[in-house]
Amino acid sequence: MSSRPPVDSKQAIDFENDEDFLDSPANGPERSRKTKRLLLDLLSRWYWIALGLALGSLASAYYLSKVPKKYAATSSLLIKQQTSTVMSRDQVDEIDMRSIEGLNTVAERIRRFDLLERVASRMDVRSLPGLMPPPVDWRPSWLADWVDDRAGKQPEEKASEGPPAPAALAGAMSDWMQISIRRGTRLLDITFTHEVPEVAKALADAVAREYLAEIAGALTEGRSSKSDTLSKQSEEVRVKLQQAESALATYNRALELHKSLENLENNVSQLARRYLPKHPKMIAASSELTGAKNRFLEEFAIAVSSSADAGYWLTARDEIEASNKDPETKLRVARQLLLARTGVLRGEIASQMSVFNSMLTRLGESNVNREGEESSAEVSSFARVPGMHTEPQPAKVFTTGAGGGFAFGIAIAFLLIRLDNKFRSVAQTEEETGMPVLAAVSDIEIRHIEQAMRAHAKKHPDETVDPHQEVWDPRMVFRTATHHTSFAEMFRILRASVSLLGDETRRKVTLFTSALPGEGKSLVSTNFALAGAGQGRKTLLIDLDLRKPNVHRTFGVKRNEMGMGMVEWLAGQASFDEVVTRDTGAENLHVIFSGKRAPNPGELLNVARLKQFFAEACARYDLVVVDTAPLLAVPDTRIIAPLVDNLCLVVRANYVPRGAVHRTLELLASADTHPSGLVFNGFKETRRMIGENYSYGSYRLSRYGRPYQYGYGNYGSYGSYGSGEEKDESEIDKRKRRSRKFRAARSGK
Repeated sequence: MSSRPPVDSKQAIDFENDEDFLDSPANGPERSRKTKRLLLDLLSRWYWIALGLALGSLASAYYLSKVPKKYAATSSLLIKQQTSTVMSRDQVDEIDMRSIEGLNTVAERIRRFDLLERVASRMDVRSLPGLMPPPVDWRPSWLADWVDDRAGKQPEEKASEGPPAPAALAGAMSDWMQISIRRGTRLLDITFTHEVPEVAKALADAVAREYLAEIAGALTEGRSSKSDTLSKQSEEVRVKLQQAESALATYNRALELHKSLENLENNVSQLARRYLPKHPKMIAASSELTGAKNRFLEEFAIAVSSSADAGYWLTARDEIEASNKDPETKLRVARQLLLARTGVLRGEIASQMSVFNSMLTRLGESNVNREGEESSAEVSSFARVPGMHTEPQPAKVFTTGAGGGFAFGIAIAFLLIRLDNKFRSVAQTEEETGMPVLAAVSDIEIRHIEQAMRAHAKKHPDETVDPHQEVWDPRMVFRTATHHTSFAEMFRILRASVSLLGDETRRKVTLFTSALPGEGKSLVSTNFALAGAGQGRKTLLIDLDLRKPNVHRTFGVKRNEMGMGMVEWLAGQASFDEVVTRDTGAENLHVIFSGKRAPNPGELLNVARLKQFFAEACARYDLVVVDTAPLLAVPDTRIIAPLVDNLCLVVRANYVPRGAVHRTLELLASADTHPSGLVFNGFKETRRMIGENYSYGSYRLSRYGRPYQYGYGNYGSYGSYGSGEEKDESEIDKRKRRSRKFRAARSGK
């Protein structure tokens, strides 16, 4: 016997990681499916996203309840183009205020720490009430009160503490201040944000005034320095000019006498051409000339001795003394020295006058410029006391909080998807295992079965119930009252899927197993056998889980009451007919239970004996259903699997780790045994995930151990019995009591 070989499971695992496959154009649909899967996974975890939104909104509300309101006050400065002097064009601007770079430069100069420190040093600023806001206590009020009470702290009294040092206050002001440039203008806005509106206004105005005072002082200092230099130079020229004029004034009398002397000499010269020396006119003219010469020498002597130009005549003293020997020589030298000195003085006066007039002109220009120069900035508008707070903005805070919460929820959902190692849907199971899902069986809730039974009892009050069915496991859905339910239809689908695997006359033996205990393989195999029997086919259900048998419990049979079974047949202690239980409560269904406890179940599974057994079973029955032990728990099923026609692996939704299923497929592939398909069991369908078969129910752990402990060394409980059997018997007794109550209630009606 051999099973149908589907796609190799290892290949199915590895092809998704193959780079050539991922890069191929045919991978477009695969990526689309993965994207859809990711979106569905996120949608299925909507509660984390909703929780993130709720936490974000709550955090925003708490933030708004704790953060103090802040007010913004703005002073505006008009930055003007600084002009050069009106009358002089030899000066240029260092900064072009028409450019954005110039405006940014002014903004950075206002942000200077030394300027803020000067503002922080002003007494009118330091005396502002509420200048330094108290720190925010982010603790809840009840927690803060409780901590303070435990610490024995008294309510803080608002002591009149002075403001911090100017440097510390300047640092705080730098955090409160914001400078912005109005688009398309040369207006700078100095904005202060503070918890006290009056403080915000005062600080904005103080910084604006301090900057204007700074640039005004610099401008005045520059003008004063230039004016002082010009004044000093003009004063020096004026003093020199006055000295030259004073010196020249001492020679005025001598120059007048010299001019008279020249006139008399001309007159004598003219008379000499007409008269003889003895002529009375000649005598009178000569006498007058001699007197003029004497007066000139006397006046020259007075001028030379004057202190106004004494320095010059000290240098000419030797020449004057040398000329005293001869009156004519003395007169000639005196006349030459006088004319030479007065000529020099006149030239010096003219030069100094020119320099002095130039100085006066430049000083006049400076005075004119002083009136024409403008400051590079002026106040456009002072700040006003704000009436409405600017921070916090509730809409912005709630938007940020909700956005952050949404992102947090998405991140948590992505993290859970990344950490999730369970199978959630049929599509996901097929994609990750490469195996077809023969049927998807939803989680069978007992209350739904009981509702169906009560509804059937109302419609058929006189119907007789088989006593065997009354003690069946409630999840065996092919009893008289529940064979029409959707649960039964799921197993009919499984029956149809198995029948389509090949010729039913040649593929009679169907085995159900699982990777781990607790996945519902026994219940699936039992319901599948009932579905086959309900089709009129002679069916045999075999419990080959010799370590932890469970089929007898589903039929409500205690182990000490079920007689001989597979253990006895394999040990050669009973014949085939002796181990078959024919009275099962279901038509066309016979069962072979596991039998008594086997001390060495692994040694009983002889391949030759098993082949003989399956051959005899196939000869007598139309359908043979085998329930075996989990594959990862013990090696029993790997001995049996190559001998069956159809191998069905039960995968429980939201229960078995993916690694356990992949490991199971690898073990089967290594033994050249391939499952015919998977049975996706125990899913819980939600309306938003119709067709995806996601399950988020809570499952009780199997008595075999925790679901994530798969492997050979973690299932030693498979060899221990006792307490488990006592629980089984207690459960069967409960079913019998419940059945009696149900019959009594129905007969009472």
